[in-house]
Amino acid sequence: MNFTVMHLDEPVAHVSVSDDKRKVLIRKFVPDSYKQPFCGNREDIFRVYDFLKSRCYENERADLKQILESAGMASNNPWEWVKKTHGVTYDDFIWIRFPGETLQWKDVAIR
Repeated sequence: MNFTVMHLDEPVAHVSVSDDKRKVLIRKFVPDSYKQPFCGNREDIFRVYDFLKSRCYENERADLKQILESAGMASNNPWEWVKKTHGVTYDDFIWIRFPGETLQWKDVAIR
C-alpha cells in the first residue's frame, strides 16, 4: 500500500506500507503544521490506520449502513473507503492521491 497525502494541490507526505504491514515509511514533504497529518516521528501501521480511519464515517453513525450501501460497500473498511473517496472530507483540504493518478484538488473537492 502506498499513497501521497495532499493538502489542496501540495504533496505533504508519502506513505509506503509493506505487504506484510511490518515496514512503514512516512516521508514528509512539509514540516509539522496544520497541513501535516503525520506530525512527530512515529511510523507504524497503527498511525497509518488511524489516519485512514479519520477519513471515514464514524462507526457509531445511525445511518452508516445506508451510506455504505450507497457506496457499494459491506463494511466500513478505511482502506476501501479512501480508495473510493480519496479520503476527502468536508472539514479540511487533505486528501489522498494514489500512484499513477494525476488528479488535482478541483477533481476531488466536494465543496
